[in-house]
This record gives sequence, structure tokens and C-alpha cells, in this order.
Amino acid sequence: MKKKIVVLFFVVAALVLVFGQVGFAQDMKGKFGIGARIGYVNYKGDDYNDAGSRIDVDFDEAAMYGGNIVYYFQRYFSLELSADYVKTDAESSENSGELEQVPIILNGRFHFSTNQKISPYLSAGIGYYLNDFDVSDSSSGDKIDTDDSFGWNLGGGIQFLLNEHFAIDLDLKYIWNETDFERTCPGEPTEEISIDLNNFYAGIGLKYYF
Repeated sequence: MKKKIVVLFFVVAALVLVFGQVGFAQDMKGKFGIGARIGYVNYKGDDYNDAGSRIDVDFDEAAMYGGNIVYYFQRYFSLELSADYVKTDAESSENSGELEQVPIILNGRFHFSTNQKISPYLSAGIGYYLNDFDVSDSSSGDKIDTDDSFGWNLGGGIQFLLNEHFAIDLDLKYIWNETDFERTCPGEPTEEISIDLNNFYAGIGLKYYF
């Protein structure tokens, strides 16, 4: 699935380049935009130590949905604030369940304007992640709680200005995020576990600029 998303990313980019050649000129400085996007998340997975044994934790690939706002301080630099939602199935030899995340991310984007319509960019930012975990089978009495956490990301993408107001963003980034889980089992002491939720993200979005 990861390869399919990356291929789709470049196919859309090529189509916009071919069919979006009607020229216009504008400087993005001072522009404010609001947008929506959909993305694909591929979690790396992690393991932890339990009584001397290594327990693998795997997370399924998942779709992410969200919205964002962006402001251009100048032609080559913008700030983007986004809020997204993703739910993925998690599984280990000890437990399985669903992980929900709401990332709230602030990214700085440095734009390389090749012309007035096509703007490749590099991005970096920090995020705060609202996390929740539900155990699939609660009949055993096991309970897993998770803390909210911070993360950071590096990436890049391309923005295509379709006209003076609308733009399409294609975005790729890698996200580093570690979260603490607390596992409670009947008759056993509470266990605290740190799990890396590092992931690769690819997304496409539509923005409207005022």
C-alpha cells in the first residue's frame, strides 16, 4: 500500500503540471489559507521488554483525515497549523486493540518558488498528540491507558496554485513520536511501557487562500 500511495502522489503531481499551465502572477506574502486533506500513515512498529522477553508491537496502515490553516510571512516562508485524526489496529502477543491519535502539528515550510504556480517546499515542525487505546478483548480484565505525547517531523512536498485562491498540496513526511502506555492486569503490578509510534505520512490536500 505504501508504494501505491507514493505512486499516486507523483501521478497527481504530473497531472497538475500538465493541465495546470494557465499562467497568473501573485506574491504569496500575507496570504492566509484554510484547507482539508486526506493522508496515509504507515507505522514503523516497535518492541518492548517483558520479563526478559522482547514483545513486538505492530500497527496497521491507516488513513488520516484533517484540516489546516496556513499563513505566508513572506514569499518563501509559511507556517501551517494542522489537526488530524487517525485510528489504527495494534497487535502484540499479549494484547490487541485500537489506537486513536489526534495530532496537532505546527510546521514551518520553506518554499522554493520555481514559478508563480509551482512551489516545492521543505518542512519541519513539532506536534502534540492526543492518544487513546481500547483493548479489543476486555474479558480478561486487562486495561491499557496511554499518555498524550509530543513528536516532531521532517518532510517536504509541492504546492500547486490552480488559480488565485485554490491550491493543491502534496505532502510527504516522517514523524517521530514516543508514547507511554500503562498496562494493568488483574493480580499483577502495573507495567509502564514506552512505545515508538514513528511513522511515514503521505497526503494530498486542497487549500483556499483569502
